[in-house]
Amino acid sequence: MDIASLRNAKLADLYTAAGAYDTLAAAFHQHVDDWKSGTTDRVHGSQWTGPSADAAIPVLDGHTAKMRAATTELSLIGKEIRDCADAMTLAQDRLSKALSDAQAKGFSVSDTGMVSWPASTNPYQATDWEAKQKAAADEIGKQIGKALSEADEADSALAGTLNRFAGHAKDKSGLDEKTAGADAYVDQFGDASNPMWQRGMPGKDAAPTEVNSWWKGLGPQGQQWVLSHHPEALGNLDGIPAEVRDQVNRKHLEDLMGPIRVKKKLGQPLDSSDKANLALYGPIGARLAASQGDPPIYLLGLGDEGQGRAVLSYGNPDTATDVSAYVPGITTTMDSLGLGKNDGTNEAENGLNLYRAASGRAPAGHSVASVVWLGYDSPGMDLGAASTKAGKDGAPAYANFLSGVRASHEGTQPPHVTAVGHSYGSYLVGQATKLATQPGSHYVPPDDVVFIGSPGVGVDKASDLRMPPGHVWVGAADNDIVTHAPSKFSIDPDERWYGRDPSSKHFGANRFTVDDWSRGNPIDAHTKYLNGRGGPSLDNIAAVVTGGGGVKLQGQRG
Repeated sequence: MDIASLRNAKLADLYTAAGAYDTLAAAFHQHVDDWKSGTTDRVHGSQWTGPSADAAIPVLDGHTAKMRAATTELSLIGKEIRDCADAMTLAQDRLSKALSDAQAKGFSVSDTGMVSWPASTNPYQATDWEAKQKAAADEIGKQIGKALSEADEADSALAGTLNRFAGHAKDKSGLDEKTAGADAYVDQFGDASNPMWQRGMPGKDAAPTEVNSWWKGLGPQGQQWVLSHHPEALGNLDGIPAEVRDQVNRKHLEDLMGPIRVKKKLGQPLDSSDKANLALYGPIGARLAASQGDPPIYLLGLGDEGQGRAVLSYGNPDTATDVSAYVPGITTTMDSLGLGKNDGTNEAENGLNLYRAASGRAPAGHSVASVVWLGYDSPGMDLGAASTKAGKDGAPAYANFLSGVRASHEGTQPPHVTAVGHSYGSYLVGQATKLATQPGSHYVPPDDVVFIGSPGVGVDKASDLRMPPGHVWVGAADNDIVTHAPSKFSIDPDERWYGRDPSSKHFGANRFTVDDWSRGNPIDAHTKYLNGRGGPSLDNIAAVVTGGGGVKLQGQRG
């Protein structure tokens, strides 16, 4: 495959050919049905017996079986051609984007894909100009090579498939139901598990930077094609722009909730699936419906895995200079992202409070985004809360999300990212931070980490998180009983359920002022950190989120 062949390919003809095979397959399927009902079934129902019947009926059944096999073979060809056309469309769009980028920079592209640039005529050109030109040319060349490689792979795959079907037709093996069944199996469980359009897409374990590079490389037409044909691949994919994820997830939410609203309006009963969707997604749907758009809410994640998944962002994290990502603790469900009181138990309200507080403290030229991340199954008030499993299981997804925030950011400077964990969520944040800062990790760590109402974060000292000195923060009310929950394995007074008390001198974090709440309800104390009634807590966290200036500190415990 060369540049001219891919650039000039008339892919609409492939889709036309696929449609023609579909039509042929449908017509032949009807012919087989007519044959079976009009001939084979009638003969079987005629009570015809005797030597002639014994000879004729197996022949008729054999013809029917052969025609069924032919129907299966024909039905697969259109899909195979369409899959190839899909992959070629994406490759063609990637090539078009690369050539357009080259033209915009004044570069030349040879027929073989070599990218070059004119010599500088400016004697005062910066010394690194040549290096920058080379880097830009190399990236464009890489995208061109990738487009040609993807097109080659799709073309070769289709040629091989069509040759296989042609061989089956020539040697008549395609009339055997075992052969046709094997082809159908390969289509369903082989190539279909990784269709040609998806082969250029990063794998499920790819870093968000790779995902973002793939997305940008598609170009506007390719991006729109994926949005139109396979939106399900984008809504929860870290590295995809926030606006795209929001668009996809809102559409998915509407597809789920729209029919339910219609049934309720018409007084029709809801089935079990409707009730399940209403219970899971109804609260977040109500939250989005009630939003007045100030601040704008982005639905960055949505799913029915486990207890449900949702990621909300107040403000656009792709354009904000300061981004916080808040992980709530035990008993948090999708209900807590719906409409509710601002009493510290509604996590969507907590995220909104942090957005407003940080916006109020943001320096001139700064903007904020406040994310509420419910991407894990938080434990309930039972033995699950005593286990570290939920936190460890959720940590990679959270670390990947934070990496995605940086990968899809549109600013010339990377955003300042703050990880915030409350209660059990602080343990998850601690585990995710360890993953991101370990040598060789492909995750990108946050700039600051904030633990509030923490029963321990899984490490003995702040330095064990490998964050820069002074970038680990903790807020702990003196009568927050969760921050005093002792370890059942140690008699050390500073040892908590999930490790050393983050507010202790031994741990070594910056402890900011909260409130003494000496006469308050100890349970209530645990939920006040982000609802504006926790003294200076919310304002101090906002100061960390927007750069750390003006944080009021208090003495550490012990």
